[in-house]
Amino acid sequence: MKYRFEILGPATIVSDGEDAVLPSTKPSAILVCLLIKCNSFVSLEYLKYALWGEHPPPNADVTLPTYILRLRRLLRKYDSEADPINTMSRGYRITFPPNSDSLDLLMFQRLLDKATHYRSSGALENERSALQRAEKLWKGPALSNIPSDMLHREETPRLNDQWFDVLERRFTIDLSLGDIDGLAPQIRQAITHRPERERYWEQLIETLHRIGRTTEALNEYRKVHAYLTSELGIEPRASLQRLHLEVLRQAELSPGREPLAFERSAPVRGVRPGPPSGVSGEEPPGGPKAYKAVPYLPLSQDFVGRSPITESLVDEIKGSDIPIAVISGPPAAGKTEIAFQAARQCTDEFAGGVHIAQLLRPDGVPREREEVLHELLLQAGAEPPAQESLPTDAEERQARLLRSWRSTLADRPCLIVVDGAKNSADCLPFLPRSPESRVVVTSRSTLPRLIAFHGARTHVVPPLSRYHSVQLLTRILGDEAEGKCHEVLQRICDVCGGLPGALRLAGAKYLSTPHLTLAQFATLLEASPLDQLSAASESEFSLREQLYRCYEDMSETARRIFLELTSSNQQGLPVTDLFASFSGTPNEFDQALAELYNASLIHHYGAGRIGVLRLLKDIATHRVDRLTEALVSNEK
Repeated sequence: MKYRFEILGPATIVSDGEDAVLPSTKPSAILVCLLIKCNSFVSLEYLKYALWGEHPPPNADVTLPTYILRLRRLLRKYDSEADPINTMSRGYRITFPPNSDSLDLLMFQRLLDKATHYRSSGALENERSALQRAEKLWKGPALSNIPSDMLHREETPRLNDQWFDVLERRFTIDLSLGDIDGLAPQIRQAITHRPERERYWEQLIETLHRIGRTTEALNEYRKVHAYLTSELGIEPRASLQRLHLEVLRQAELSPGREPLAFERSAPVRGVRPGPPSGVSGEEPPGGPKAYKAVPYLPLSQDFVGRSPITESLVDEIKGSDIPIAVISGPPAAGKTEIAFQAARQCTDEFAGGVHIAQLLRPDGVPREREEVLHELLLQAGAEPPAQESLPTDAEERQARLLRSWRSTLADRPCLIVVDGAKNSADCLPFLPRSPESRVVVTSRSTLPRLIAFHGARTHVVPPLSRYHSVQLLTRILGDEAEGKCHEVLQRICDVCGGLPGALRLAGAKYLSTPHLTLAQFATLLEASPLDQLSAASESEFSLREQLYRCYEDMSETARRIFLELTSSNQQGLPVTDLFASFSGTPNEFDQALAELYNASLIHHYGAGRIGVLRLLKDIATHRVDRLTEALVSNEK
């Protein structure tokens, strides 16, 4: 190939020594998407999301091949024989041979791999050389000329962070080797771009102090202290305060060791950094103590039938490179309980502790993000900014609080549980930037966007088996279950559909109605499940409302299919029969089924059959009239 691509800066094609910056067009955005994921399949869905966000035009599937054709024509101008774009089923791929220099991102990644190898063997000079070569590949903020909100939101920050990580590590090596002539201006330049990186300030203060400019070093501390407290609403982290204390004490900094033992090497989960060399374990006056968040986890003693999925989740959090685990399933399936049980078993693995972002109130109503961020800051040991110091605009307030929280966790490997996400967008603000951190998300949805773009893995929570349902109900009833007919217990469990939350409500309702026998209660429950279970709820929680919310979030087409499934007395209907009675197109049918699967409202029963849980069928009793009225109104 007679040309090469550069995306670590403005997206550019380089041919015969001349740089041609790509125009700000949609074909250019497609090219960048393929280059970022080079040698990998890129789906049409990903490309549509990159170009148009969540609302692509109806003709998007026709328009994309046209853009690809224009792209191929552009590349043929530079080499009439080479065509790196491969057309695949429902997508494309751009392919480069191993060790190719056709893309600066590939070269950058190879240099980082070399630097990591040299670092593990202690060859600092060789590591620095590899990092310096990687530095030279950057030409400015990545993809600055590409018109794609998605790329600038989800890909550009990751690329730019790699650049700043390289600079930070190279500055550390320079300090360790004592090569600090001319280092201070380079660090200052990095700070102008990323002032929230406290490690840069530590490196600048140490450099100035070691070249005898202690007054300037102390002045830089005052600057970062003012920035963090006024802009982000947090105090400097403990290591920066300790460095300030050492400079005040005129401590000698040895150039032959890692600077002040504050080097932020790849963090080891579960290992909390000790006090720096030459500094006592006492906290500096007024400085914050090392803080490891372990929030209160309201765990149930009656946790049955979920050991396999919990153990799998714990193994994934502790031992894999998967950054995000999604726990999906219908309401009352016990998703939050599984997440909390796993978090409890992993608290010792993360030096930054566990943080819980509860996005829903007990009644299922979404909480304000500002309220969630205040709570997270308190969990992280940071004092939220005073209300009067925050901007009046709601979005600006949230952005300020979010920056404060991210800055607080910038160097803390931690586990974050995002509980009750409605969609992927709900989760994105809470994703940490530390590569050693992990995230567990609970949601009714499988959150396919997190899987596609953020490397998430989904754990779908099935209903409890009949055996475990009876076991859970027996534990809840306690002495009241002794001597009771096993068949009656099974009847109650069958109505609850194996959903732990429903079983707990059923047990609570029976225990609050001592005038009924268990058989009488089972009969009442079978006659009107949601009425009985809702009557057992306290005012802040309503299983009925949670189930209704699932249903009402669906499109009208998905609701029709759902109601047809609820009307069947069989355990699932053949998909072919369901489609035969469907009045829309195959594409509309597939989209509606995907919507129902994604919301955990339908389940696969094998042999091409799908159906709904017994408890979910009761939604139809209360909502079919409303749907019928809407259809009649539309026909008029």
